[in-house]
Amino acid sequence: MATLKHKQQSKYLYLKSFHRFGRLKHSVDSCFDELAISRIHAVIEWQQGYWYLRDLSRNGTWLNDARVPYNQDVALNVNDEIRFSDSSSHSFSVTDLAPPEDLLVPYSHDELVDGQMPVIQLENYHLLPSESDPELIVYFNNAEQTWCYEEVGSEHPVSITDGEQLRFAQQVWSLIQTRASQQECTAEVTDTDPGDLEYHFTLSQDEEYAELQVKQAQEKVDFETRTHHYLTALLARYKIKDMQHQVDDASQGWVSVKQLSRDLGLTESHINIQIHRARKQFVDRMKDKSMAESLIERKRGRVRFGGRHFSIVKGQQLEASTLFNQHDELLVS
Repeated sequence: MATLKHKQQSKYLYLKSFHRFGRLKHSVDSCFDELAISRIHAVIEWQQGYWYLRDLSRNGTWLNDARVPYNQDVALNVNDEIRFSDSSSHSFSVTDLAPPEDLLVPYSHDELVDGQMPVIQLENYHLLPSESDPELIVYFNNAEQTWCYEEVGSEHPVSITDGEQLRFAQQVWSLIQTRASQQECTAEVTDTDPGDLEYHFTLSQDEEYAELQVKQAQEKVDFETRTHHYLTALLARYKIKDMQHQVDDASQGWVSVKQLSRDLGLTESHINIQIHRARKQFVDRMKDKSMAESLIERKRGRVRFGGRHFSIVKGQQLEASTLFNQHDELLVS
C-alpha cells in the first residue's frame, strides 16, 4: 500500500489508486480547508506500475521545492516531498509506493504506531482477528464484485463498500478501498479451470490424520496435514456415494451442516470455521481468489465438495477414486 506522511501532523495517508486532493469536501479523497488550495487541487494516480502526481490547481503544487508543471504526470519516488500550494500548511513525504491494496483500518485514531494506524491489507481470504479464534470471515465475493463478511456460525454474507464498518476484536474497523474499481479487486486472471484440478486425500488408518495434495497440470501443491482436510475428505465421500447411485451432477454430494455436525461430533459453528479454514488455505496456496468456492461449495445450510477429480487413500489402500481407469470405471474399494 502506498502511503504519504503528513509532516505537520505526523499521520499517515493511504493512497487510493486515483486519489484526489482539494477543498471540495464531497468530491475529493483528502480534503484541506484552506483558501490557497483549489477545489480539486491535485491527483496522485497509479498507472502501469507507477505512481504519478498531477497538478490541477491555480496556486500550484510543489514536488521537492520545484513547482509541478500544470496537468502533467510526474513520477513519484520514496522520500519525495509534496506541498499543495506554496503557502499551504499541508505538506507530505512519500513513505511507500507499493501497489494499491484494499485495507481495514481501526475506526478510532487513538492507537497509532509511529503516527500510523495498524492496518490489515485485504487479500485472498481472512479469518479475523485470527485463524485460531475467528469472529468474522472477510472475503471478496467474485460473483457480486464486492467485499463481504460473515459472522462465525452464520451463512449470511453481508456486503461492505468503501468507508463502511465492521466490528471484531472489540474494535470497529473501516474498509478503505484503494483500488481503482471493484473490478480491480478481483483475483488475478489465471488460466486455471477448477474443474481440471485433481485432489488426492491420504488418511491414516485410524483417520486421525488427513493430508491433501492438489495436482494442477504437471504441478503438485502440498496442503500438508490439517484437521480440516478430514472434513473435506468426508464431503468427497458423500459425493462419490452419490456418483455410485448415479445422482445427477448438480445434486451430487450435498449434505446439511447439521448432518456434518452429527457425523463429526462437532458444533455447527465449529464446522463452519473448519469450512472457512479449508477454503482460506486453498485460496492462499492456489493464489487465486476466484477459486474460493471451488473446494467447498455452500447453499442454504448445505455444503458439498466442489472437486470432480479426486482420490481417497486410507492407510495404504485406495478407498475410492473418480480418476477413471482405462475402462472408464469408477474406482471404489
